[in-house]
Amino acid sequence: MSHPRHNLPLSAGEFIRFVGRERDIVDLSRLLNTARMVTLTGTGGIGKTRLALHLAERVMRRFPDGVRFIDLSESSTHDQALRTVAKSLQAVEDDERTMTDAIITSLRTRDLLLLLDTCEHAVGPMARLCQAVLRDCPRVRILVTSRQPLHVPQESIWRVPPLSLPARATPTDPYAADPAPIPRRDTQRYESVRLFVTRAHAARAGFEMTRENSGYIAEICRMLDGMPLAIELAAARVRVLSVQQILRRLDDRFQLLTSDGSGDLPPRQRTLRAVLEWSHDLLTEPERLLLHRLSVFSTWYLEAAEDVCSGEGVDASDILPLHFSLLDKSLVVVDTEIDGTAHYRLTETVRAYAAERLAEDGDLDARWERYLRFSVTRLEEGAKSFRAPLAWNERLSYLRLLDHHRENHSRMVEWALSQGRVDDALRVCVALRPYWMVRDLASEGSRVLERVLAADPDDQSPSLRARALALQAELRLELDPAPRVSTLARCALEAARACRDAGAAASALTTTASLALRSGRPDEALEHAERAGRWAERVDDPITEGTTLGVLAQAARRGGEPDRAVAHLEHGITLAEGLGDRWSVARGLHGLGSIAAERRDLARARDLFTEALAVFGELEAAPATARCARDLGRLFLAGGEPLKAREPLSTCLRVSFTSGRRIAVARALEALAELALAEDEAERAAALAGVAAGLRTSLDRPSAETLRLRSCVERLVGGARTSEAWNAWRSLPLEQVRDRALAFPRPPAPRASGPESLTPREREIAELAERGLSNREIAERLTISQATAARHIANIFRKLSISSRTQLTGWAASRDGG
Repeated sequence: MSHPRHNLPLSAGEFIRFVGRERDIVDLSRLLNTARMVTLTGTGGIGKTRLALHLAERVMRRFPDGVRFIDLSESSTHDQALRTVAKSLQAVEDDERTMTDAIITSLRTRDLLLLLDTCEHAVGPMARLCQAVLRDCPRVRILVTSRQPLHVPQESIWRVPPLSLPARATPTDPYAADPAPIPRRDTQRYESVRLFVTRAHAARAGFEMTRENSGYIAEICRMLDGMPLAIELAAARVRVLSVQQILRRLDDRFQLLTSDGSGDLPPRQRTLRAVLEWSHDLLTEPERLLLHRLSVFSTWYLEAAEDVCSGEGVDASDILPLHFSLLDKSLVVVDTEIDGTAHYRLTETVRAYAAERLAEDGDLDARWERYLRFSVTRLEEGAKSFRAPLAWNERLSYLRLLDHHRENHSRMVEWALSQGRVDDALRVCVALRPYWMVRDLASEGSRVLERVLAADPDDQSPSLRARALALQAELRLELDPAPRVSTLARCALEAARACRDAGAAASALTTTASLALRSGRPDEALEHAERAGRWAERVDDPITEGTTLGVLAQAARRGGEPDRAVAHLEHGITLAEGLGDRWSVARGLHGLGSIAAERRDLARARDLFTEALAVFGELEAAPATARCARDLGRLFLAGGEPLKAREPLSTCLRVSFTSGRRIAVARALEALAELALAEDEAERAAALAGVAAGLRTSLDRPSAETLRLRSCVERLVGGARTSEAWNAWRSLPLEQVRDRALAFPRPPAPRASGPESLTPREREIAELAERGLSNREIAERLTISQATAARHIANIFRKLSISSRTQLTGWAASRDGG
């Protein structure tokens, strides 16, 4: 009897509409060359069936007898599953043969691909059948889709990944109301975005992705975890909603994401809820309970699950096998591995569904209570370990762990506040102080703290509140105007004195000392810092002690006592080395490098900055890296080596973007403008400084640096050209500004030495120096900084091959006469 080549349920139009998975199709096609059985696994809605159908269509020509597609979604018993397979293969069972024998007999001489779809309801019988087929039907290959593997010895398991997603860009404005747009050149890179746009256009013919809505589309795809079914259901809503409205309504995703009524989907996939309930119904009761309880985490490791999720129907000793069963069934996914510890997560959609079921169980508050207790204990132990001697690799490991659990901490604080557990929320924040300080998460930490401090302030533990107030002042130091920070520090000091909390008092006084320094009051800063040091001696708080020593060093520098400043910094480095705290060591080295640069010991300064920069880079501490790289770049400028300054100043700009701090971006652009001036690119310098000025205006953080840069450019190219260049880049997206800033002009050809090699500005300064004017007097005469005057003098010496001002005597006359 002649069989058709295939019975795949796809029309020609369906093949055309298939979006993404190109790499998967290629790799799976190769795998099927060697593997007898391939199982596509993954959570519901991930696209297993559609991928399998398109794979089968692609490889069909390899099989003389074609492809047989068998849908097992309605088969839950042994007999139903085998009967479905037999019926599709037209295998006839008689009295002397079992149904399995009939299937084997039908397949024994055929050369085909057997596609068994949706096997999760019949894992046992399908596993036994596949083993028999692999044993007795040598020319049959098997392709399976299932939410869990069949665990057949010859099975190759392929976990179907989500569609590729655009990474969530670090915004240069972290408070921006709208998601960052996707660059036009990247729109075709991401499968999830392509699928959304394709299905949205099918739903509404005039739909297009624009710069204005691309950020919203990307965020929708991220919130739906790149799940094809969910993205298709969301895209269908563009018939009646804008993408902004769809994004806002995704919190109620189970109501929003229902079928568009076209009838293209099987009943189990008509709504997102149906997909999840289909998977949920396959679980045992302990598996369901564990899945519900795991919804309190955004990510977790096994020990956390064992502590938080055990009890009331789930024995602690059963957590491990139940957990791996959920992993096998594609409901739990592997997140990442951190220093040898595997982490897991639920997709956002599964977590939302599991959280609903946890609430229905009446177990929500009990699980959060256990999670809060578990986490507070671990965080406080971690903070304590940070104050004691600890190997550097262990410090890095702990920081990486906290990096990965940032969302957990935020959700934990939210829950504690919702339950009136304000002291517990304060304990979380105070325990995160070392992490927030090392990672420079001032903005994030202070936003959380502000909400906690505002909740029932009269009922908060006095000591916890004092520490939290001191931490808030510490975090806002770089973010707020001085008067507001001063008020915070004063409130913290009063609270600390009232409850005799020495650590909070030391921290508040250190912040006050830093403010005095910035206001040009070094004597007052020294007084506050010395008082902070006396308070810090009463507690074991190396972070505060190190910060206090840093402030004392700055006060000594401002007071004209560099040797005393060096002593404070070296003392801080010694303390930090004893603890294994290379972060504090690097901060001290950065300070010593700054003093060496002021003393014109450029070689030592370069070595110190480079050593500090290596540690900041290892920590991925973007703000500290940016500051240190900027200082290193300026050091090269001061030494008349602008080409060497390019790399550190480029690093400064890149990591400033990574940090998301616009003030850091502005400072980096100013440093690059200084480099442009050194390379005789005056209009480029104006363009860079103009963007920096715009950023500073938007942040209400003016600086004399941008005004000085503009004045320098005006003297070189005139007011009209300066004004045009100043505004040339200001309307561009900041990402384009970054790209242009890092696209340096070609290095100039080596210049001739001697008088003819001097720029007009250098000739002007050389003549003033010849007349006996000091750097300060030259700077005042030309309205430039002393550092700029010194840099020009260094360039003049290098070009004229001289080493002192006395050698300039008669220079102008000899030049004129020559």
